[in-house]
Parts: sequence; structure tokens; C-alpha cells
Amino acid sequence: MILPGHIAAAYLAARALGTDLCAGLAASMFPDLVDKPVRWLFRLTPNDRIPAHTLLMCMLTSAGARLLFGRRFSRGWLVGYGAHLLCDQANAHLNPGRLYLWWPFKRYKMHIGPTGLASSLDDFTPASLVLEGIVVALAVAAWLLGPEER
Repeated sequence: MILPGHIAAAYLAARALGTDLCAGLAASMFPDLVDKPVRWLFRLTPNDRIPAHTLLMCMLTSAGARLLFGRRFSRGWLVGYGAHLLCDQANAHLNPGRLYLWWPFKRYKMHIGPTGLASSLDDFTPASLVLEGIVVALAVAAWLLGPEER
């Protein structure tokens, strides 16, 4: 998924689970804020889904969030990060590439991914854009219609 879908999924997950929304939103963007520059700018990895799109990084950053910001924030972080990984896992079934959740503990045949936003968006199929639209529409509807304190 791209940014709107990740934000929408984190919002829905935080709302459904009652976790810290700010932490969830920050975590929902974290994997891409790490992995895209590592691949696109520095070309240090074969694609833009390692190292931050892994369970190891999810657990390490969640533990760090707990130490730095406390339990409530770290639960929100874990939920937002998990929402990001789940969205990308669903998207990996619709587009070239995949997630490498167990990297570096498991060896994968890596998809050599694109190196920029335009070429990355070219990797998306119409089905994945429809999925993104549905997730965003659900989040907007939940935000507009839901009985939530704002």
C-alpha cells in the first residue's frame, strides 16, 4: 500500500483496539520512512522492503517505544506497525515483490524493486489500488460517522 492506505489502516486498527492513535499513525509510516530512502537514495538494499518491513524491526522498535514512551504508546506503536505490515502483505499478493518478514533469519530470493516513487507506483496493479481505496473509504466513514471523541 501507499501512504493513504497505511494511515487509514492504522486509524481503523487503533480505533478498533483502543490504542494510542498518534503512536499508531507514526508507526504506520515508519517502515517506509526507513526502507524507501535506504533503497531509493542510498541503494543499500535490493528492494524497499528491508530492513524495516520485518518482524525483527517491528519488535525492536516496539520495545524501544516501551522504554522511551511507556506501555500505552508502545501498544499503539505495535498496532500501527502491524497494520502496516498486514497491508503490505495483502498488497504483496497483488503486485510484484513480497515481504521478507523473517529477514535476516531466513534467506529469501529477493525481488529487485524499483528506485523511486514513480517507478514504485508502476508496480501497483488496479486491484491493489481498489484495495487501497476501500481501506481509505472505510477509515473516512468511521471517522465521520463514528462516536469517537475528537
